[in-house]
Amino acid sequence: MQSSTLVLLWALGTLVWAEEAKPTEESILCSKSCTCLNDDYTSELSVYCSSRNLTQAPPDIPVSTRSLWLDGNLFTTLLADSFKNLSNLDFLNLQSGQLVSLDSQVFRGLHTLAHLHLERNNLRWLPATIFQSTPNLASLNLHNNQLSRLDDKLFAGLSHMWLLNIGWNSLSVLPETGFQDLHGLRELVLAGNRLAYLQTQLFQGLTELKELDLSGNQLRVIKANVFVKLPKLLKLYLAQNQIMTVAPRAFVSMKSLRWLDLSRNRLSVLHDETFLGLHSLHVLRLSNNSINSLRPGTFRDLQYLEELGLCHNQIRVLGERVFEGLGHLEVLSLEHNRLQEARMGSFMGLSHLAVIKLTGSCFRTLPDQVFKGLSKLHSIHLDKGCLTKVSTQGFIGLTSLRRLFLQHNDISVVERQSFMELQRLQQLDLRFNKLASLSSHTFYGLKSLDYLLLSNNLLRQLPSEVLLPLQHLSWLDLSGNKLEVLLNATLYMLPRLRYLNLRDNALSTLPSSIPDGLDQLWLSGNNWQCDCSAKPFRDFCLQKPLVVPRQMETLAEGEEPNTLITIYNNITCTSPPNTAGVDLRDVSSEHFKDC
Repeated sequence: MQSSTLVLLWALGTLVWAEEAKPTEESILCSKSCTCLNDDYTSELSVYCSSRNLTQAPPDIPVSTRSLWLDGNLFTTLLADSFKNLSNLDFLNLQSGQLVSLDSQVFRGLHTLAHLHLERNNLRWLPATIFQSTPNLASLNLHNNQLSRLDDKLFAGLSHMWLLNIGWNSLSVLPETGFQDLHGLRELVLAGNRLAYLQTQLFQGLTELKELDLSGNQLRVIKANVFVKLPKLLKLYLAQNQIMTVAPRAFVSMKSLRWLDLSRNRLSVLHDETFLGLHSLHVLRLSNNSINSLRPGTFRDLQYLEELGLCHNQIRVLGERVFEGLGHLEVLSLEHNRLQEARMGSFMGLSHLAVIKLTGSCFRTLPDQVFKGLSKLHSIHLDKGCLTKVSTQGFIGLTSLRRLFLQHNDISVVERQSFMELQRLQQLDLRFNKLASLSSHTFYGLKSLDYLLLSNNLLRQLPSEVLLPLQHLSWLDLSGNKLEVLLNATLYMLPRLRYLNLRDNALSTLPSSIPDGLDQLWLSGNNWQCDCSAKPFRDFCLQKPLVVPRQMETLAEGEEPNTLITIYNNITCTSPPNTAGVDLRDVSSEHFKDC
């Protein structure tokens, strides 16, 4: 009897265990239109119904679903209670579809929903109460729709939201109190709309906001009291508007602001108090405006500014001390202003400046000691300008300079010892100028120079003593000149030379020997004489095909910099007549048998 009882209890226990361990119907069934996956670590269920040509939300989504992907489908509307059973839903993706309208109760029951994606649809309007059932929303993406207005109660009660993106819609005005409940908001994107003005109460209450994007609107004026209640804002984007005026003290209370972008507007004047109070600002972008002058003291409050962008404006003259107060500035961009005049004290006080960009300036010659005091300057961009000469006093005091860009000017004269104090200079770019000769003192002092670019000038000769100071040089580009001869001593003056470009000159012969350390030599576009004097060089080319390659693929420069092109290194003979048009490397050994 006892034995029978034990068997019965064991059988009942096994049955109970089997019932408990049996998968529930929900755990093995997924919507027929979707794919269900359980996370290996959290066991949370994600349901993927993306791009399934659905015309309505599937009614059989498992109730335990945490993430639901319905993006890229065909429904134009969603009815009330479309997700009423999904009380555990945390993430809902409805982006990139054809939604035109949503019922006010479409999200009823989604009390735990934290992340909602509705971007890239055709929504024109949203019911005022649509988000009342989702009080825990943390991020809401509504960008790239066709919204033309927002109800002032649309975001009521959403105090947990930290990201709201309603950019790239058709909003011309915002409800003045529409954001007042978003006490936890940290990022607000309003870019790409049609906003023409900002109400004074619009951003009040957003005390936690750290990033505000208003770029690409139609704003004309920034008033003094719009941003006064944003104590924690770090980044403010106002680029690509039509701003003509920024009121004095407009940013005075923004003590945390690190990044301010006012580029691509219509600013012509900066007031003395335009940037007052921005003591924490690190980046200020003012490029592509119509600013025609800078006043001393304009930037005096920006003592921690590291980058100042003023390119593509209309500044012609830099007066003294216009950058006063910018003791921590590292990058100053002034390119394409057509600057014509600067004074010795124009850059006074920029003791930490590392890079100055003056591309497109129209100085005929640099004022003496114009860069005086910039002891940490690392790079100067003076390319694409109007310089006709480099003067002896132009670069005085720049003992830390590493790169100097002077290409695409009209420089025909480099005065004696102009680079004498640039003992740490590593790269000097003089391409596309009008240099016809160089003296033994031209490069005096450049003992650290690594790259020297002299292509596309008018050089006919290169005396060996010109390169004598350049004992560290590894890269020399002389292409596109009118060189007729290159002496043996010239190459052996440069013990570290690895790259030599002699393309497109008027050379007919090469030195009888080539330094062993050379890694690459370019020779096409010359008038090579392939007689007995060329035999040693022919042997060198055949023995070291990697040093004198026949062709190479490289990235193009200019308008299509990412295009891969093939450049050829032909050593085409012009004489004797029986070798004319033949590459020296292809001339038969028989031709040189009597040499």
